[in-house]
Amino acid sequence: MDAKDLIKAGRLSDARATLTGELKLFPSNVSARVLLFQVLCFFGEWDRAIHQLEVIVSQETRSETGVQLYKNLVLAEKERSEVMRFQGQPSCLPESPPHLGTHVEACRSLMGGNVEHARDLFDQLETNRAPLQGTLDGRPFTGFTESDSFLCVFFEAFVHHRYFWIPFDRVKEMIIVPPQTLFDLLWIPARITTRDDTTVGCHLPVLYPATCTHEDDRVKLGRVTDWRPLGDSFLKGYGQHVYKAGEEEAALLEMRTLTFDHSPEEAES
Repeated sequence: MDAKDLIKAGRLSDARATLTGELKLFPSNVSARVLLFQVLCFFGEWDRAIHQLEVIVSQETRSETGVQLYKNLVLAEKERSEVMRFQGQPSCLPESPPHLGTHVEACRSLMGGNVEHARDLFDQLETNRAPLQGTLDGRPFTGFTESDSFLCVFFEAFVHHRYFWIPFDRVKEMIIVPPQTLFDLLWIPARITTRDDTTVGCHLPVLYPATCTHEDDRVKLGRVTDWRPLGDSFLKGYGQHVYKAGEEEAALLEMRTLTFDHSPEEAES
């Protein structure tokens, strides 16, 4: 089996070994190097992935523009890792909500095993939050949440080389491009319009933070989402993002158009 067949079969580790061997024999094989870059991203080997991009540019200077896009995505992934390890504060679009500090404190408590304190903080946040209404691919819903407890009310988005959280209640519409390539299983292009009618082109990370550390290659590829209990009803996701719209569960790559209803008073806030 060649590397592409190995990836289709869900054998990422074997694909990485095969591509590494091929490039030792044929270092100028740009197609193999591009594929290795993608595979390395599923493993979270960001520095090695960037090295592949640098080699590609040195071999084909006309590829520099496309390479810069993927370098930016990797840089955003590195910032994401820092935020999720509480080594940096998350940046938000269009602005940080008043409850951001409480949310981060709740996440920190949850990660530290202080489940009771985390529950108190999350409950406090929930009492001040009205259920969101809208439509997902034309189907109406009441209530929209992220299934992962850490992110619960935020979308993750990469804009250029930066990593952002976008509060659900600041979004007016999200349009997601159908996945077509292996890249799209890592970062799917999307367009988000906020309540103040600002539209941002971005990429949504398809996989939950730290998915690259999971032992199952099917999870790394986003074909399966694994839920790890953290105590109480809290869950940490590995694999593809899953949202709950009303009573319906939707994986990120299945979603196309998401709209939220906002009153005129909300739109002005």
